[in-house]
Amino acid sequence: MINIIIAIILLILPVIIILLFDRESSAKKTRVLRDEAYFRPANIFEECRRIIDEVLNSDYSELGLNRAETVKREKQQNRLKNAIREAGLGDAGDREYLKEYLKELLQTRIGINETNICKCIPFDNPSFMTAQDKFEYMYVLYSEKYGPASFVRMVEDHLWNEPKQNEKGTAYCITEEDIEDAFYNYGLYGNYNDKLDMLVQRCYETLYGHGCADILIMDESVDGVSGGVGGKSRVEYNYMDVLSDTNTEEASMNYDTLYCVLHGKLIRMKFLSFGSEENLERVVKNIYRYNIRTSLSRKNPVIHGTLKNGSRIVAARPPVSDGWTFYLRKFKSSNAKEIESLLVHKNSGQVINFLKLITMGEMNYCISGPMGGGKTTLLKSLVGFMNPGYTIRVAESSFELNLNNVYPERDIHMMQERGEFSIYDIITGTKKMDTDILIVGEVNEPKIAGAYVQVAQSGSRMAVTTLHHETTEKLIEYLRNALVSEFGISDVGIAEKQVVDILNFDIHMVHDVEGRFYIERITEIIPYEETRYPEKFSEAAREFFVRSTDRKQYRLNNIFEFDRAEEVYRKCGEISEYSRSRLALKLGEEKVKELTG
Repeated sequence: MINIIIAIILLILPVIIILLFDRESSAKKTRVLRDEAYFRPANIFEECRRIIDEVLNSDYSELGLNRAETVKREKQQNRLKNAIREAGLGDAGDREYLKEYLKELLQTRIGINETNICKCIPFDNPSFMTAQDKFEYMYVLYSEKYGPASFVRMVEDHLWNEPKQNEKGTAYCITEEDIEDAFYNYGLYGNYNDKLDMLVQRCYETLYGHGCADILIMDESVDGVSGGVGGKSRVEYNYMDVLSDTNTEEASMNYDTLYCVLHGKLIRMKFLSFGSEENLERVVKNIYRYNIRTSLSRKNPVIHGTLKNGSRIVAARPPVSDGWTFYLRKFKSSNAKEIESLLVHKNSGQVINFLKLITMGEMNYCISGPMGGGKTTLLKSLVGFMNPGYTIRVAESSFELNLNNVYPERDIHMMQERGEFSIYDIITGTKKMDTDILIVGEVNEPKIAGAYVQVAQSGSRMAVTTLHHETTEKLIEYLRNALVSEFGISDVGIAEKQVVDILNFDIHMVHDVEGRFYIERITEIIPYEETRYPEKFSEAAREFFVRSTDRKQYRLNNIFEFDRAEEVYRKCGEISEYSRSRLALKLGEEKVKELTG
């Protein structure tokens, strides 16, 4: 009997061992698979979000802690809430605080360390890293050397600002191939902390930042960023169209498009993508929220706003827009000395002296040109030549000039329209604000244009503004028609005379596709002197007919023009006696001679 039992045990034992081994092996395999999945970036970021939401939603008063500990944790909770709310709105301090919080979270709660960080991003096998991985890792390493303006150094080091040409024309574009070449040629020597910083940046931009655009938006060397511009929108995208398209180039969706402006050059970041329309929508919905009382909605499909750092934001959404889109434009601080860095071409010194002359001489002028042509930057610089004892009042649709930050010791009062309080209300209000110099950030509608002309006639020593017109004739015509349509002046000739009497110069600022900024021309506007009617009836009748129909009230005189072929400023005319006499009264003849050469 005993022998039978032993035999049965001997037969069953191997089966039990095999089953136990298979069970352990299966458990071990499941554990390995779970670990690998756990360290995927999407899972890690979602776990970070869960932990942070848990912290934000905790009620520490119900945990039985002593009062000191409760107060401490509530302060930390409020600090975290504020950082999440403000970091994406341009507050660099809150952004860094939140990134440090995420770094601590990744190491202490998630368990990221030197051994497993490569399970998140394959730093140990770069061939498996995406172009975005490599770009952001390179940016971390560059930032250690060059700080928050590192992108321009990356672009210059790797010649990413060289134009790419094809049969359709010339454009600036950074591709995956460009990133690959730069990554392998750069010679990477990052350590664990560098890898961790890159992982933290990816976590931050995914959860609370601006997605793949975050680095460009915060980098100080970048002039502007736009996302969702171009590509196929969901409205027009048709899968069968792609299949039947003879063009072999893969069709980009609108959420695959990201552009930046660097030193005037529009560069497509072709290797970056928001990944999905939902991610692009999240970025667009968050980026405009600073100091805005309304929300982006079907009723308000386009919103103008700013970031905390002064960058201008325009956000748009369907149905007005064909997709979710944002435009960001930065306005860097500038002082009078930096005009030399803006006007860099040959003979620019003569142009700068002339600009000093008409600014110090309190002449009224308009800086005209296309959007992004450098008008705002030039205007900031010219404020430095204005009499420091004068009061300056600024009217803008949204704060862009930020003159208080550039000239903190000056008497400058800046105002922006808000709700029903428009720029027109601001301009008319400056009549009672002891205004010496009126600056209108941009004349963009007839009512504002008319108010600008009227205030310049009587309400200030000097009036300066910006406009988008290509020619001086069109500029004058626009201001003239504004007086006719908005202020009840029925005689076009009288309206035109009012304009040319207050507007002395048109400074036309542009930049070309190669990123060059320059003043295309400086045009003097000279009113015709009033002449008496002839005594003979026939001659008087003819003169009356001429004056009341198409006779202009002014003539134009180009003082400087830019020679694009030779890249040199050329003086092509002398200032008129009309303007020279006014400048001499203000500055003295010797000063006028000095600055006009």
